[in-house]
Amino acid sequence: MINMDREYLPSMSIEQAFLPNGRKVEVRVVRHPGAVAILPVFNDRRLILLRQYRPTINRWLVEIPAGTLKPGETPEDCARRELLEETGYEAEELTKLLEVYLAPGYSDELLHVFIAKGLRFKGASPRLDEVIETMTIELSEALEMVARNEIRDAKTIAALLYLASFQRQL
Repeated sequence: MINMDREYLPSMSIEQAFLPNGRKVEVRVVRHPGAVAILPVFNDRRLILLRQYRPTINRWLVEIPAGTLKPGETPEDCARRELLEETGYEAEELTKLLEVYLAPGYSDELLHVFIAKGLRFKGASPRLDEVIETMTIELSEALEMVARNEIRDAKTIAALLYLASFQRQL
């Protein structure tokens, strides 16, 4: 079994909270250090997506590169690290697109989504617990995959639809 560094993984707790109406409730909360997701875009406007095996759901998903913040790490530094680890590319330019809460009903995880441009290949080095294949496709093809429900990862869908709605980012 692969033993991975777990120092920055989320934790679950049961906490007391007060609602705006004054009612005290008990909530189960996943405290998360935050995460990043990156939309890597080549100069010709093609995107890098990942085909990644997710053992939690026992299936392959098409996703954008992403990862969890380490203690003391800025979202931008994390985005640069994850982009290189998972795709093998470094970005000349990294711009934040948006921030989203992934599951605010039970988690405080905030996802910082970046667009990466000026890509230079250096060589990928995924973690031992990651099985990743890269794919390069046009935005229109990725959007068709969303429409056909072939892309089912929420962060990827949100990032692609955001990019398509505000294409001036390309």
